[in-house]
Amino acid sequence: MGSEKGLKRIILPHTFQAEVKKIIFQQFPKIKEDNTFFKSLAKILTKYFEGEKITRFFALDESGNTEFSVKVWKATQSIPWGEVRSYTWLSAHIKKPGSFRAVGNALGKNPFPVVVPCHRVIRSDGTLGGFSAPEGILLKQRLLQLEGAMFDSKGIVMGFKKEGYL
Repeated sequence: MGSEKGLKRIILPHTFQAEVKKIIFQQFPKIKEDNTFFKSLAKILTKYFEGEKITRFFALDESGNTEFSVKVWKATQSIPWGEVRSYTWLSAHIKKPGSFRAVGNALGKNPFPVVVPCHRVIRSDGTLGGFSAPEGILLKQRLLQLEGAMFDSKGIVMGFKKEGYL
C-alpha cells in the first residue's frame, strides 16, 4: 500500500489473496484498491523471490511510527544482501547500545519487510531470533537462504561472527 509520501506497507504472502485483502482493509478501512501504484513494486518483489538482489528502493511513508523505529529501519537497510547483523550490533549502530530488545520490537513492527530487510537481523549467538511475518522463523530462514546464507545443523547462520558479519 502506498500514499503520496511513498510506500506505506508491504504484506508478505499468505496462502490466499483474500487473507491479504482482509488485513489491508482492516488496517486501512478507507483505502481504495488501485493496482497501478504497485505494478513496479510487484515486479521487483517477484524478482527478489526469484533470487535477484533488490537494487531499487522506494520512498517510504513512515508517518505514524516512532522516531526510534524509523531510525532502526533505516539502519537495517544498510545491511548488505546475503549478510546478517545482530540485534546488539544494530542497537550500537544507531547509537543506542543495549537497546537490542527495543530494536527487536521495532523490527517486529516493520511495515516494509524485504525493502527494510529485518530478516537479516539475528541473535548474537547466530540463531535467527524472532520474525513476525506469516510462517515466522521458517520464512526468515528461507529469505536468508534465498540471499545465500547457510545454516548448520543447530540452525546457526554459518560464518556469523560476534560482531555480526558473515
